[in-house]
Amino acid sequence: MLQTNLLPHAHADLVTHVVYDFYGERLATCSADQRIKIFRKSPEGAWDLDTEWKAHDAPILRLSFAHPLHGSLLASCSHDRTVRIWEEPPSSSGKAGRWVERAVLSGAKGSVRGVEFSPPNPSVGLRIASISTDSHLRIHTSLDPSLSDWSLAHDINVPSLPSPGSTEEPAPEPTGNGELATGGWGVAWCKEKWWGSVVAAFAGNNPVVKIISLDPTPTSLLHLTPPGPSSPLTSLAWAPSCGRSHHLIATGSRDGVVRIWRVEPGEEGDAWRAEVVADFGKGARIGMVDWNATGTTLTVSDDEGVIRIYKATYAKTWKLMGKMTAEEPSEEANGY
Repeated sequence: MLQTNLLPHAHADLVTHVVYDFYGERLATCSADQRIKIFRKSPEGAWDLDTEWKAHDAPILRLSFAHPLHGSLLASCSHDRTVRIWEEPPSSSGKAGRWVERAVLSGAKGSVRGVEFSPPNPSVGLRIASISTDSHLRIHTSLDPSLSDWSLAHDINVPSLPSPGSTEEPAPEPTGNGELATGGWGVAWCKEKWWGSVVAAFAGNNPVVKIISLDPTPTSLLHLTPPGPSSPLTSLAWAPSCGRSHHLIATGSRDGVVRIWRVEPGEEGDAWRAEVVADFGKGARIGMVDWNATGTTLTVSDDEGVIRIYKATYAKTWKLMGKMTAEEPSEEANGY
């Protein structure tokens, strides 16, 4: 096993999320210690601590870098029921500056479990999606260059969204402390603006991912319903298409199942279609699924600290390319 680098200056509590910027030159981490740390890659390939700060009043759950077209922006969400927008102002010295809080997005009636900036789309401005344990998907937008003015464009109750072609709202799902313990909430944007503002989301104990077209009115395009009994979802990732005529969406669940969906967009009013093209067996609870920049490699992490990397073969099947663990090998394993 090859271990390339350990990040210095560890957090004081559980690390909840790690995310790269668009170019892969910066790495942001957040933790239950309420702090965000930014690491920058040196010319020698080491990751040096750039800056850190206390960002929330409760454990931080997710981070998201904006596309560099919008500047150096980072969003964070937390158990304190807020989404915060941070900006690194340009520095005349060329060195990293201090990250400044530009906005606090409130209104959630539960902890905010997911946040993600939209891909650049000049027709709608800068958008950010967040989902909280009240099962509401909120889309905020800003046309203000100073980023101090944000408006709520959409507030969507995900469980109440009807199936495509239906006008009847589904029966409300039971909620309570049990759902907070076993449920999951996640959101991911379609990376191609050709299809408009399209987002995927899941909420609570329902293992169904709903693909939603936001404009002009939020409408379900497709529901990704897993075959057979399924465990609640824990993670969701929409792959960059990079010229493909179809989309790939990956999901992870509490029972360790990872599924890759092939989604065919509808043309000229046709319905969107989807099928499961990969289904990896049960195991430890999935912590995160994430795609590489071209949408050809899927990385999966679980609660046992194991990271697995999958890649499609020429036969269009998905194969395990390798795995690694976050734990350092013991001295006995190294032969000492």
